[in-house]
Amino acid sequence: MRLSKVLALLGVGAALSGCVSSSVAATVNGKAISSSELLNEVNSITSNQGFVKQLESSQQVFGQGIGNSTYDMTFVDEVLNRRISMDLIDQEAKKLGVHLTSQDIALGRVDAEQSFGGASVFSQFPQQYQAQLIKDSATLDVVEARLVHANISLSALQSYFNANPAQFENICSSQILVSTQAQANSIYQQLQNHANFAALAKADSGDPNTAPNGGAVGCGTYADYASTLGSQYAQVVMNLGSNTIAPPAHLPTGWSIIEVTSRTVLPFDQLTPQIRAAILGSKGQTAITNLLSKDSKAASISVNSRYGLITSTSNGSGVSPLPSSPPSALNFFVPSAG
Repeated sequence: MRLSKVLALLGVGAALSGCVSSSVAATVNGKAISSSELLNEVNSITSNQGFVKQLESSQQVFGQGIGNSTYDMTFVDEVLNRRISMDLIDQEAKKLGVHLTSQDIALGRVDAEQSFGGASVFSQFPQQYQAQLIKDSATLDVVEARLVHANISLSALQSYFNANPAQFENICSSQILVSTQAQANSIYQQLQNHANFAALAKADSGDPNTAPNGGAVGCGTYADYASTLGSQYAQVVMNLGSNTIAPPAHLPTGWSIIEVTSRTVLPFDQLTPQIRAAILGSKGQTAITNLLSKDSKAASISVNSRYGLITSTSNGSGVSPLPSSPPSALNFFVPSAG
C-alpha cells in the first residue's frame, strides 16, 4: 500500500479527546471517520486477493479466526492511520484552494495503480474504492507540488521526460561480483576474449542472488537501480550501451563486472509517477512529512479506544493497539462486531 509514503504517521503530540462514540473510529478536527467507514475500507482492501497476497509477504492481514473472519489489529490500525492522515491532507488541500482537475485525476489513477500493486491488481478493488484511492493519490500529488512550488502538470511532465529520456529507460543488466580487483580483471579479460558471461557468473560470482541465473540482475530505470543497488551501480548501467560489458567497478559490495543486456524506452503514460517523483525529488516527501507533523500537533484528533491509542515512536506517532490488551483484543479485530 502507499501507506509507507503517505500516510501512516501522525505528528508527535496529536491531541486526544476523552470520549468517542462507539460508532465512530476517530475524529479529525471534528470530522468523523465512522467505524462502518473503516470496516468498509478494510473489506475493500481484503476483497482484492491479488493485493492481499502482496501485502502478506511483509505483514499479517488476517487474524486466527475461522477462515478470514478476523483481521489483524495492527493491519486495521494501519488502515485507520492512513485515513486519519489523508483527512489531514484533504483539510490542507482546502486551505490551499486545491480543486482537482480531470488531468489531476488521470495522473492520480496511474499513481494509484502503481502504488497499489499495478493496473491489473488495482482493477480488482471495488469501483468505489478505486475512485477513493485515485482521489487520494491526486490530492496528495497536488498538495505536495503546491508545498514545494513545483509544476507537475501533464505538459511539465512531458517536457521533463523529453529533456531526460535516459532517466526513464528500462535497462536490463547482469553482474559478476568478486572480492578482489585481480580476480575481476582476470574475468573481464576472459570476457574480452569472448568467454560466456552467464557461465562465468555461475562459476565465479559471489552474489548468491544472481549467480544461479547467470548473473542476471533484472530490469529497471536508473532510479530503480539507485534505490536497490546503489548510485555507483546505477551510474555504470546508465552510461553503458546494450550488449556491452563495463570494466570492473569497485562497489561497496565488492568488484563488479556489469553487462547491460538491453535498453528500451518505456511509454510516457506508464512513467508519470516516476517523472513526478523526479521533479519533486526528496523535498516533496519532506514537505508532506513536515506538514503532517505540524498539522497533527495542532489538530484535535480522537481515537476510539476499541482500535487503540495514539503512541509516539522514533519514526513519529500513530494509532496502535492498546499495549495492555489481552492477545485476543490486541491482535484480532472481528469484522462482525458492533
